[in-house]
Amino acid sequence: MKGFVLSLVFAATAAALPGASFRTAGKLPAIKRNPLRRASQIIPVVVGGPQDTFVPNSITAAVGDIVQFQFSNGNHTVTQSTADTACTPMDGGVHSGHIPFEDGQTEVGTFNMPITSTEPMFLYCATGPHCQLGQVMMINPSNATQLAEYTKKSQQSSASVDGTDVVGGTPGKLALDAAAFVPAPPEEGAGGPPPAEAPPAEAPPAAEAPPAETPAAEVPAETPAAEAPAAETPAAEAPAAEAPAAEAPAAEAPAAETPAVAAPATIVVHPAKRGFQGRMN
Repeated sequence: MKGFVLSLVFAATAAALPGASFRTAGKLPAIKRNPLRRASQIIPVVVGGPQDTFVPNSITAAVGDIVQFQFSNGNHTVTQSTADTACTPMDGGVHSGHIPFEDGQTEVGTFNMPITSTEPMFLYCATGPHCQLGQVMMINPSNATQLAEYTKKSQQSSASVDGTDVVGGTPGKLALDAAAFVPAPPEEGAGGPPPAEAPPAEAPPAAEAPPAETPAAEVPAETPAAEAPAAETPAAEAPAAEAPAAEAPAAEAPAAETPAVAAPATIVVHPAKRGFQGRMN
């Protein structure tokens, strides 16, 4: 009986305490949630491809979001720099390491980077001259011109400096079908036509070589030299043709002797006639 009374007293005292919100002993009050808070998002960014770029090259991300870099054709990195030292790694900054994508792959290399601050981030690719060619991007830019200014500084830099260890994210794999891009056509297809054009380039020299030798074959056009003696043969026959021309005057000589014979006949006749006339007289 005494214990029952104590229980009633205790219950009455607890109910009378200000701010008491328990309905049942042993249960904690519900925790209120911020209705404005959103769930974390995965934001895909394509690195490389037909052109050395980040697509998109500017994003806005909240703390807790994960930026998933998906590496397309080529060999690229995601490396963090400061605003004033484009193409040079920032001390302790993010670096994905080199992640390639080759023709025929069925998986895509990824780098999952969680966002831990809303401050502007400056990222570039440290492969070869990609940074100088404009392969840069920003996360949470503070104004509309900041990315353009960073791009200009990257193009003015003398060289890209590579990062060292992988920092600030986790490399992974993703099925190609689930990726945010379609790979560029295989390089073999793009490189096929040039080899096909190579034979035509060699054909002209080979085809021109025989014509060059044909003149050498025509050199036996020494036949004209052989024709020269043939041309001399008519020259030798020309004198032979002149011989009959010399005999023509010889033929005329007998014609000239005919009147000479007639002359003495006349002379002989005249004396005879005189003698005969003398006798007649």
